[in-house]
Amino acid sequence: MKGQNFKAIIVAHYPIVGILLGSLLVTVYMGTYTNWDAQLEYEAAASVLTQGFPYISTGLMINQPPLGFYTAALFFSVSGLSYLNGIWLSTVFGLGSVFLLYVLGTVLYGKKTGLVAAALFGIVPWHAYMTRIFLIDNQYLFLGLLFLITGILAVRRNSQRLVFGAGIVFAAAFLTKLYAVFMLIPMFLIIYLHKKENSFKLNFKNTFLFILPSLVMQAVWFGGFANQHFFGVYINSDFTHPELVADPVAAFLPIIFANSAGWFLFVAGFFSLAFAVIYKKSLSGFLRLDAVCLGTIATIMGLDMLLVLGLHLTVPYVSAFKYNYTALPFFCLIAASITDKSSRLIRSINHKKSRLIETVLVTSGLVMLFASLVESTLFLNQWWGFASFGVDSVTYYSFNLFSEAMDRNLLVQLHFGVLMLIVLSMVLPSLFTKLKRTVEQLRIILKS
Repeated sequence: MKGQNFKAIIVAHYPIVGILLGSLLVTVYMGTYTNWDAQLEYEAAASVLTQGFPYISTGLMINQPPLGFYTAALFFSVSGLSYLNGIWLSTVFGLGSVFLLYVLGTVLYGKKTGLVAAALFGIVPWHAYMTRIFLIDNQYLFLGLLFLITGILAVRRNSQRLVFGAGIVFAAAFLTKLYAVFMLIPMFLIIYLHKKENSFKLNFKNTFLFILPSLVMQAVWFGGFANQHFFGVYINSDFTHPELVADPVAAFLPIIFANSAGWFLFVAGFFSLAFAVIYKKSLSGFLRLDAVCLGTIATIMGLDMLLVLGLHLTVPYVSAFKYNYTALPFFCLIAASITDKSSRLIRSINHKKSRLIETVLVTSGLVMLFASLVESTLFLNQWWGFASFGVDSVTYYSFNLFSEAMDRNLLVQLHFGVLMLIVLSMVLPSLFTKLKRTVEQLRIILKS
């Protein structure tokens, strides 16, 4: 029985296997990268093995929550202490985030959206480079997505056990990096925008069950092991000892988005939003989900703009690449939702003239998604040995080559081969479904 269930799961979800394999091949053979942040975080993780705490060269405990360094130290204790081994840990969490985005997209929009969102996210340069450098950002993003999935299931099933479970996962994410707090935005929006459909209530008991693990973990670490005050998790040197930028470029966020993920991903996202608005009667359910994603993106962007344009802080400006990383999965979800929206719309329209218009729009949206995948592939082959994601003409967040994995000409061929694998993984389910229907129709005709 268990074997049959496992086989059924594999048959139902085999396309994501192809996408994960493609994402792995793209990232692994890019080589490995490093920068100043990566070296500091590697030093902090290494010091856990030697001193028990994540210290850096200045002698001060690194200015962020510690769990990611202990996770890395545990991995190093098994695999051996080296920067290259640490890259494998980043890659595993990166692939895990691709899979969780597939699950999240399936839970929210539908299986088509989940599959395409995972494909977009798996090879977009923003994420691809983050999987090949030793930074704990992949750890918090993985845990944040896992929390969001668990939280959505808790709301839909009105389960206090799942609420507590979501609280534990969020506590782990928050104790890995403060940016995990951004995942509370989509969770709150889902509860608020779907309160009529769900019996879940954001009452005192549910709230207490959720925040209890975070309170306990913070108290144990900052009040016990680290011997700091309880609110130490909320204090960051970016704010307590700020460096200021005099004249930041006002359009720094659109610049970093275009430089990190390409134009077509965001064009597809805007097209998807417009698509849902134009056909809001048929796609009303999708509009609320789009509002969740858009609200999350807008809040993250708004906070970063406030820190840079309002307070003139340098780090959120130079490191906008990392400050806005949590928004990337939601950009992918909005763009990828063109697929499930299109499927719903085509099924609901019977008029021939309308169907022609919708077919043109659907085709345009799908072309944009394919163009985004091609653009990401071209971008990954454009940079070699050094990659920079600038917020203006002179200020950028850089990735420096640590070790090469493949000859450049072979890498180009591999990347385009992977692109074909990913596209096939997305379209094969639809082709098989249509082929099955055709065969069944032929059988009926032959029998009659």
